[in-house]
Parts: sequence; C-alpha cells; structure tokens
Amino acid sequence: MRFRIASLAVVAALVAVACGDTSQVVATVDGDDITAHYMASLRESYGQTINVNTEEFRNELSQNIIRLAIVHQAEEQFGITVTDEEIASRITDPPLRWRALFAELEADTDTTAAFAESQAQLSILRDRVTAELIRGEAGYIQSVLDDSPQELTAGCVRHVLVGSQLEAEAVIQRIETGEDFATVAADVTLDTASGGDVIGGCPVGFGGFVPEFAAAAATAPLNQPVGPVQTQFGFHVIRVEERIGPPTLEELQADPVRYLPGATLSGFFTPWFNEAVRESDISVATAVGRWSPTGVGILPPGQ
Repeated sequence: MRFRIASLAVVAALVAVACGDTSQVVATVDGDDITAHYMASLRESYGQTINVNTEEFRNELSQNIIRLAIVHQAEEQFGITVTDEEIASRITDPPLRWRALFAELEADTDTTAAFAESQAQLSILRDRVTAELIRGEAGYIQSVLDDSPQELTAGCVRHVLVGSQLEAEAVIQRIETGEDFATVAADVTLDTASGGDVIGGCPVGFGGFVPEFAAAAATAPLNQPVGPVQTQFGFHVIRVEERIGPPTLEELQADPVRYLPGATLSGFFTPWFNEAVRESDISVATAVGRWSPTGVGILPPGQ
C-alpha cells in the first residue's frame, strides 16, 4: 500500500516532479498535507514530471482534497476508519454496486495502484457513512419496508417491450405455446438495448425500475411470463428468473447500503458530503491556485 488509512497519512511514490522539491506540499486538508510526489503516483502519464499549473492537475487534486475531507469527517463524526486490508479486499472483490468502477480502473492503463487504493478508500467511506446516516434517521428503515418493499428487492429480469396491450398479449401467447422468451424478445421488443437479455445485469435492484415495473417484478411468479404491465415506455411482458429480498428489518438495519437504490443512497450522502467539505480547513499552494470559497474546486492562479 502507498498510504496508511488508519493514520490518515499520505505517503509519496518514488517519482520526481518538475516543480522542484519532490515533497512539495500542493494542498493541506485539516492539517494533513497532499504532496506533488503523491499526486504524481496516481497516473502513469505523469511519468517523471508533473506540471501543477494545469486544469487536469487541479481537477485531480480537488478530488483528493475532497477525499481527505471525507476521511477526516467520517472519523470525527462516526469513528470510521479504513484499513489496508479492507482496501485490498474492496479492489479484488468489490460489491456489485462498485464492480463496474473497479473493472474500469483495472482496464485503465494510465491509473496506478495508488489511484485504485484512493477510490477503494472513498467507496468504503461512502458506504459506511451512508449506512450511519440512514440508521440515524428515526423510523426511516421501517417505513421503507412498510411502504416500498419492491425498492429493497433485487433479481434477474427479462422483458419484452411493445407498443400496445394486444401486442403484449400476443407475446405471452407465443411464449406459453413454447417459444423461447429471448427469441420472441429479439423478434419484437422495442428495447433494443437489452433485447432478450437480463436487464442491467444479474442481480439488479428493482428500485431502479419505474414503479409499475418494479411492483410487478417484485411479485411475479418465477420463470413465468407476466403482463401486460403498462409503464410510461409502453407495455411489458416480464419474466423474473431470480429474486432476492426484500430483507428483514434486521438485515436492512445491518447493511442498508446493500439494499437501497442508488438514488436513495445519494440523497443521504450528498448533503453530508457537501457539508463535510465546507467544514474542512483547506488550503492550496499558490503555484496551483486557490481553493474556491464555495468549495467547488481549485481556481487557477490569479483568479
């Protein structure tokens, strides 16, 4: 590992930087320094030199300033820290909601191990802070279970989308008389993105579907065509091949991030994150620019 999260220290990589001293501090967050040395370790394209007065560098430094602000506030408010072992596990075996990010990082030849570690740290902190915020809102978890159980359900779903109820009924008849669901879907569906494949991967959270579709998927008998289900997109014939959840109250309290849809999680985390950055003591080296008083990033020198 290039840094130890528990101590909140940032450790430099073994590269030289064009701005002179390899330990030059380019930003400070609540007393902890970010060096040009560390920033140069994040991308192969920086090579042996790094120009700190570019928009690319300011954007990347801003992301690391925000990450460090989250590190500090997560520990201060909730006692949350992240270990090297947890970071390594997140990179090698991320939960489904983060799998695409780490697959993208693995395929990216420019980002380094240090960059992946920083993203792993941030994703863990986001999950844990969000869980604390959700648990801290009295009655919220029980209300979701009572009012929107389909939002806590996931599964593997295929569908055929057509333009009318009569067309949907014809699709059901074809399937019930023995035609393959995927073959029928490929023949008539208006959803060319999914065709006859499962929608959005397997499993996918039903909370990401429009309400009518989610409700039907949450109650449909497994491996049977169900419909017509009318939504804003048209008429659907649905087949649910696997369903997970809804969780029990105890399961949801233990790990709300696993079950709640992404939009709900962001609704809890984003306001907290904005306030965490505003509450942090942030300074930026004059060669880089200055931290915006509204907390939106780094302004170039002279602005």
